[in-house]
Amino acid sequence: MEHEDLNLETKIAILKLIHQDQRGEMQYRREREYRIFTWSSSILSALIGALLITKQTDIVWRPYGIWGNLVASVAVLLIVIYSTQWQSRNNRFRGQNAQVVSRIDKLLHCFDKGYYTSDDTALFPDEWDDYGKSKKVPAFRKVSGRLFVANYNSATVLLGVLALIMIWLP
Repeated sequence: MEHEDLNLETKIAILKLIHQDQRGEMQYRREREYRIFTWSSSILSALIGALLITKQTDIVWRPYGIWGNLVASVAVLLIVIYSTQWQSRNNRFRGQNAQVVSRIDKLLHCFDKGYYTSDDTALFPDEWDDYGKSKKVPAFRKVSGRLFVANYNSATVLLGVLALIMIWLP
């Protein structure tokens, strides 16, 4: 295909189309992360609830002693690890889509003061300029940052820890 010089209206139309597509992808990733969380939290909550209402002697893996507890613990750990990895993956992809959206917003002058208004303000606040950009931080800080703030990953890990405690309580 030959390179054609596009006029400004065509460029803006393309940017709007890409912007809309990327916003839709961000919404899809957000919904998918939520579905993953609800799936895993339902399993973990059901396990915790079942352990709370049943007698310790009636639990399926109790006759197997410590090996039964270990197998149940490994199952919980697999659910937690799988779910948090999947949630983080969707969150990372959503961040990449957010970077594209932010770049398009810059190209559309949404951060330029006075571009669309008569006063000295921009359409979007300056803080949104970094939307979706990942900071260069060590892996440990990135993991701890995800676990010690309110989000789906931290809630999944908390439910997993509670399930493990319930499994090992006498």
